[in-house]
Amino acid sequence: MNALVYRGLLLFFKNKQAVIGSFVGAVIMIILYVFLLGDSLVDSLSVLSQPKLVVDTWMFAGVIGIASASSTLGSVSLMIRDKERNVYTDFMISPISKERIMLGYFFSTFLISLLITLVVIVIAEIYIVVLSKGKLLTLSQFGLLFFVSLLTVFCSSAFMFFVVSFFKRTDTFSTMTSVIGPLIGFLTGCYVPIGSLPNNVQRVVEYFPLTSGIVLIRRIMTENVFTTADKPAINTIKEELGIVMNGQNDLFLPVAILLISSGLFLAIALWNVRRVEIKR
Repeated sequence: MNALVYRGLLLFFKNKQAVIGSFVGAVIMIILYVFLLGDSLVDSLSVLSQPKLVVDTWMFAGVIGIASASSTLGSVSLMIRDKERNVYTDFMISPISKERIMLGYFFSTFLISLLITLVVIVIAEIYIVVLSKGKLLTLSQFGLLFFVSLLTVFCSSAFMFFVVSFFKRTDTFSTMTSVIGPLIGFLTGCYVPIGSLPNNVQRVVEYFPLTSGIVLIRRIMTENVFTTADKPAINTIKEELGIVMNGQNDLFLPVAILLISSGLFLAIALWNVRRVEIKR
């Protein structure tokens, strides 16, 4: 299994287009807010003492979330390319168990996405501290951010692994990814603030597993940006921006959602692969 993980990492990072493509979702979101939506959102938060810093931090928290999801799209497609070239079939008829082969694909996707997400976190912090004049996260906040990002990447990888288990051709999957990428951005409240969405859509957003991880990332990233002068409006704004959902500030429920949904996605994907192989 370790050899499969190493192979996945090596093939991905040798493909410059795949590496660059993993950052496309994050770049699109930055452009969207810097050139289109940022000023209007800052104006709507004028009641705060530092609205620009709040928007920048909130936006980059979303960028981290988007990166954790979009980076899995390029790395997980290796399994489909192997299916087309019959490399996947060669693996399946080898003495290695099917579960270990599939977990090799999964963990290579997970490690690739985690590395890219960590790079985005570093870039986000540099931007917030240098250009937005915000505060650097404390060591404990960095530790918590790493833990939450790890869980979010794990959930994203499991979700994409679940999706890719139903595909056999790269062109079909590429068409689907062009829909999945933007859809995840909207379903997690990254492209548009959750509070501005219709009530029915907000319900869908709340129950989408990846939203839990991105809400926690926002909560950690924005912990230092609100001042005592913001207290009268802080709760409403946090709900509007998706920093807090349903008034909950606890860590247990979002983490539980991420872990349970990751387990379910991974288990269904492994079952689906076994089902397909048995039919052959």
